Amino acid sequence: MRFLALLFTAFLMTMTAFAAPKPQGPVVINSQSLRTLFLSRNIDIAVALNEVQQAKAQVSQARGSLLPSVNLGGVISSGPSFMLTSVSFLLPFLMPSKWMDLKESTYLLKAQGTSYYLAQLNGYASAYSVYLTVLGDMQLREALQKQYENFKGIEDNLRLPAEVGIIRKEDYLQAQAQARLAFVQVSQLDELLLREKASVRQMLGLELDQEIVFEQSHVPASPAEGLSPQALLDKVHESSPETAQMNAMIMAAQYAKWSKAFSFLSGSSLGVNRPSSGGAFSSVTQSGSVNLGFGYFPALEISNLNIEQLRLRKQELRYDQAQLIETTLGSLEEAQKQYEAAVLAEANLKKVYDAEYMRYQVGITDILHVLQAGNAMTTALTSKVKAATALNTLRISLHRLMISDQFAGIENCEIERRSSGGIRGRLGRIFNPDKDKVSLDQVCGN
Repeated sequence: MRFLALLFTAFLMTMTAFAAPKPQGPVVINSQSLRTLFLSRNIDIAVALNEVQQAKAQVSQARGSLLPSVNLGGVISSGPSFMLTSVSFLLPFLMPSKWMDLKESTYLLKAQGTSYYLAQLNGYASAYSVYLTVLGDMQLREALQKQYENFKGIEDNLRLPAEVGIIRKEDYLQAQAQARLAFVQVSQLDELLLREKASVRQMLGLELDQEIVFEQSHVPASPAEGLSPQALLDKVHESSPETAQMNAMIMAAQYAKWSKAFSFLSGSSLGVNRPSSGGAFSSVTQSGSVNLGFGYFPALEISNLNIEQLRLRKQELRYDQAQLIETTLGSLEEAQKQYEAAVLAEANLKKVYDAEYMRYQVGITDILHVLQAGNAMTTALTSKVKAATALNTLRISLHRLMISDQFAGIENCEIERRSSGGIRGRLGRIFNPDKDKVSLDQVCGN
């Protein structure tokens, strides 16, 4: 019953952690509210935290395997009486392999906790990028709407002169076709924004009847923008959660190897027996068992190979981080150049469009030049919005690497509280497991 009660309590804690209350009124999305909503309502984050809880249960199971147990031996004599003939105390905490299994589970728990932290960081980075992409598309939609209104105005102004023959009908048809194409572009952006909004709703676990309002925002510059790729790699590699996770996995594999090394010691116990003539228990004996089979040495070799594979993965991680840093810093520099060039091009082409439109009104140029100038201005504006979105997205990647800006508000998992060391401290944690117990919300709370 007690186990069922604990299991039910853990289930309620897990459900409470993710059964976030339904927001009242419009949901305003900005960089900070997005982080809060994503970490509290995203299903993938909930699954990752559930896996941390499973890893914690496995540590508790390994710790419980160190507790002594009692075997009672008895016989039924002729008649209804029951006679206890022996008592055997199993002492698993004397077995080195059991302690190694506990350490392995502890480091696997640390790795799982870091995995949850990485799920939060990477998931929020994706959500942040989606949010800024939506903002960029909203700006682009506004610009295309203005272009459509301008072209529609030209079409309306040319309709009557074309009908009475003052201008060529082809000029009116050209303006009408250009206005319709501009309308198609606006409609395509509306469709895209609808899909993006649905993605944000699904990502944040929002109901269909909840209105979403996107606030305008931009990503601040990262201190890493002034560093060389090598300097940035040296700064983030050893302190990165990915490296911490690999270190925990390597330590777990090393303890797994030592568990295999001591696996030939398979039992230890104390026993007391009742003499055949009856009377009190006597003759306390200590016994152990050794089991050394043909699979012992291959198991050790496999453990060593597993450790070597993890070390190679850690080395590969450094190469992956170096590639990400080099491409991010290089792309960021180019995106900054593209944005500055697009800003200048947009300003100049707007002046050209205004001048061409004025010339057309006084009859100096034809409608084709006006429409071409309008299209060129829109192309420059589109390039500016795309460059700005790329700039923001690349800065998100740098903040993710540095754990800065909004990422600094995502806390890592505190797996266990510190406690006394040494044999006495370790035995104390075995016989009093609640001493250093940490609840689920304390383990990975935000």
